[in-house]
Amino acid sequence: MTVAFRAATEDDREALLAFSTSEPVAWIGPDRYRAESGTDNYRPEWSWLAVRDGRPVARALWWGGTDAAAPSTLDDLLVAPDVTDDDRVSIAAGLITAGTAAFGVVPEWIVDVAVDWHDDPAAVAAVSWRTAAARSAGLGRSTERVSVAWTPERAGAPVPSSLRFRAGDDDEFADLFARVAVGSLDAHTVASVDELGPRGAAADDLEFYRSLPGSRDGWRVALDADGPVVGFVLATRTAYDAAISFIGVLPQHRGRGVVDGLLAEGLRVHAEAGEPKVVGTTDAANTPMRRAFERAGFVVTKRRIVFER
Repeated sequence: MTVAFRAATEDDREALLAFSTSEPVAWIGPDRYRAESGTDNYRPEWSWLAVRDGRPVARALWWGGTDAAAPSTLDDLLVAPDVTDDDRVSIAAGLITAGTAAFGVVPEWIVDVAVDWHDDPAAVAAVSWRTAAARSAGLGRSTERVSVAWTPERAGAPVPSSLRFRAGDDDEFADLFARVAVGSLDAHTVASVDELGPRGAAADDLEFYRSLPGSRDGWRVALDADGPVVGFVLATRTAYDAAISFIGVLPQHRGRGVVDGLLAEGLRVHAEAGEPKVVGTTDAANTPMRRAFERAGFVVTKRRIVFER
């Protein structure tokens, strides 16, 4: 039976919100969808259905900024439980392909799972078919990331540091993004440099981080006691929480504990603003950054599978 893929209309709202899943992955419930539809983060034209024989058999919900012309992430893709395994992959891939063709961009697909998902056969199966669908739709690169969170009661003793901090303009940050990309352990950075070159990747990073919520005043350039720049930290926001969005240490200054001082400065910026929670993410394979988060009192809250083109 032929499957049709199309954007939802207001008349599809109930059918769109009727989807749910027992799979151990995060998904978007009706209350969140309705709330964020009110802020234009979810929109009918970014919410797609797969329809077979007149019946919706899958949905895909893309998310974007309130003022965005196109979505930035695929947050949720659910297929009806009675769809066979083979059809599940092809229908999911078809939804992604049709949606991204309409948007003119290919947002990353984010699948949030539990911290111990590798030990749960149901979670492994849920990630497996999504991986196959992502690859079929052209999202051939997947990265496992660790999400962490810090709250004031977890604050430890102040981190001794001789670092000094100041603001920087866009040109300086673009240069710093390019310089810290050398030897980076971040999979997205490595792939961006391979595709765009160091300067192109830096320009792309600058544009993305400039688009995040929060004040630009939370971007800090770090200098050591003798004056040279050693790195930088971006204390900004996600759509929901205060965040340490980026930490970069220049290659010649790595291995000296600079990352701890940068992280402490980011937390200080958010603490001064009275933020009750600070979040961050890093690749599961980036052991130095994961250990820095642990030393600062962050705890792992979930793991995230990111599929990208």
